Amino acid sequence: MKNLLAISIFATFFLLLGTNNEANAQRRYVDHSTVDGVDIQYRWANSKWLDRNSPLELRLKIKNNNDYPVEISYVIEFYMGTTMEETSDVTELCINPKLAKTGRINGMYYRSSSLSNQQIESDDFSWEIHDLEIERVESCQ
Repeated sequence: MKNLLAISIFATFFLLLGTNNEANAQRRYVDHSTVDGVDIQYRWANSKWLDRNSPLELRLKIKNNNDYPVEISYVIEFYMGTTMEETSDVTELCINPKLAKTGRINGMYYRSSSLSNQQIESDDFSWEIHDLEIERVESCQ
């Protein structure tokens, strides 16, 4: 009986999550670019899962479509209009062939320390990937 109740609550929770199209769109990754056989996708998410007022963070998903491993490095920059507001540290990762690395678990998330959620959601805000380097390597360690 306890198991049935727990399953019912769990199923109801996920059904309610699935009814909000805006929430579903926020969870999906959007294509950004493809460079040298590497797909880059992104999405915006709140930094705290159930807190819609928590700071927004940019999360990336990078997939290596090549038949060989690649080392990737890049910097993320946030802009308000033409003014660069913030830049990230260099992110470096190695991705084996036909695999992807995603979001928070791989340290591929970027949060502004100075911009509000309202500024990030405004038409004046933009972000860019800079200093992108993709290099073929023998193996990922």
